[in-house]
Amino acid sequence: MFLNLWYRLNYFLHDFSGYLIFILISIIAFVFASFKIYRSNLSENKKKIILASFFVIFSIILIYSGLEAYFRYRFDESDSLGFLKVNGKWFERHVVFNNYFVRDRNFESKKEEGRIRIGVIGDSIAMGYGIKNVEDRFSNILEKKLKDEKFNVEVYNLGKSGYNLDSEVKEYNSSFKHLDFDIIVWEYFLNDAQPKEKDEGTRVLLREQAQSELMQVISNYSYFFDYVYWRMAARYDKTFKELRNADMNAYKDPENFSRHKDNVISFINQLKKENRKIVVMVFPFMAFLPDYPAKDIHRRMSEIFKKEEVEPIDLLDDLKNKQSKDLVVSRYDYHPNKFVHKLAAERLYDRIVPLLK
Repeated sequence: MFLNLWYRLNYFLHDFSGYLIFILISIIAFVFASFKIYRSNLSENKKKIILASFFVIFSIILIYSGLEAYFRYRFDESDSLGFLKVNGKWFERHVVFNNYFVRDRNFESKKEEGRIRIGVIGDSIAMGYGIKNVEDRFSNILEKKLKDEKFNVEVYNLGKSGYNLDSEVKEYNSSFKHLDFDIIVWEYFLNDAQPKEKDEGTRVLLREQAQSELMQVISNYSYFFDYVYWRMAARYDKTFKELRNADMNAYKDPENFSRHKDNVISFINQLKKENRKIVVMVFPFMAFLPDYPAKDIHRRMSEIFKKEEVEPIDLLDDLKNKQSKDLVVSRYDYHPNKFVHKLAAERLYDRIVPLLK
């Protein structure tokens, strides 16, 4: 315990040293200036005005430093665009990677005899972006529910933030295929059609994340300033809308949609040849419910999956009449919250149990 406290104290003194030195200098300057003013020949009224001004400046320094410490060490919310520095702190606190560089316990290559191994493929939703405790992710809830019912199963979560279908398939084939899964749960999101080589969503993020040199320098030194800057920037909501439009346009482009459809079918056929049972779960854009603009894309993708004899679980059916604020992690993280993960786990449980009997 004492070693942990020493580590935390040492980290704080090193990380916050610039502000601590500035506060110390401010205290010394305030005391020295107060003494000089008190001993000066100025009138009492002038002394009071100058001392009050110094006190206000000193108070602002202390308040700003306190807010800076709060956003560095206590504030604990994720940011789905990844613009804010506090998002990095959230990852440091809650995201631990395993021996396969995914957010889960360590994976065993050899499967225990008689055990059913389930692999969850997906992006930041599967990874549990914004979910602090991995036990609140749909994959972990699913595993617990199955084990509680005495099924001999293990669920490995392979999700990685920022991935689309092309990335997921490549990663599966290069890193996870040998793990000998019996069932693949495919978390499908409506940015999966973005082509890796022409990812418009990435271009939107890079463009909107840009800051002036001055703002960038200040943001690098202050988590509080960085937070206020992005919260006041009108670009934030604008970026979400541009990302949605870029994702939807990828499905509207006939050539790109044909390519994506072929890739979906190809991956399904590959999994079937490997004797994997396939369960697809489609997540909607949580941020744009209930006036949902992508119903037609859900329908088109559902038709593709059904034609390949893979009946998808479309969560839009469960969430279409709900308000987005009740489904997302926070105001500035539009990933699904614990309620949606629990719902997803229940739907998966109902679909997977018959496959285990």
